[in-house]
Amino acid sequence: MKDFFVFDEDDKKLWLGLGAAGVIFIVAFTLFGGGFMANVERVLSALAVVVLPGFVIMKLYVDNLTMSDNKIADKLMLSFGLSLLTMVVPYFLTTYIRPYVFNTDEENWGAISNTTMTFILLVMVIAIAFGVKYYQNKKKSMA
Repeated sequence: MKDFFVFDEDDKKLWLGLGAAGVIFIVAFTLFGGGFMANVERVLSALAVVVLPGFVIMKLYVDNLTMSDNKIADKLMLSFGLSLLTMVVPYFLTTYIRPYVFNTDEENWGAISNTTMTFILLVMVIAIAFGVKYYQNKKKSMA
């Protein structure tokens, strides 16, 4: 893992902030209705889909990019934007532009659920990002 990226203080502050925001969300929505575990699942899935893939891509390829004086905000915005590009667009394409998407027979044949599709897409995006970086490192070391 050290060959790919190293967590610095800004990354720790970013994830601590996201964790604190998640805890506040869980407490607030549990107090005003809804189950505790359902809210924990919402927070974890939101962080996994909306921030994690973009954060991995940002750390692997554009970690030194700065757009303002606040590096943590830059990393958060970049992670969010890259996650939207790498998760939302392919999910839309695989879900809504698939042939027979509204065919009711497809459900009877055991079509992939939306949760499973999201998890598969998340693993693929992260694996492809690491694979491309591994290939680039291997190619650079051979030259």
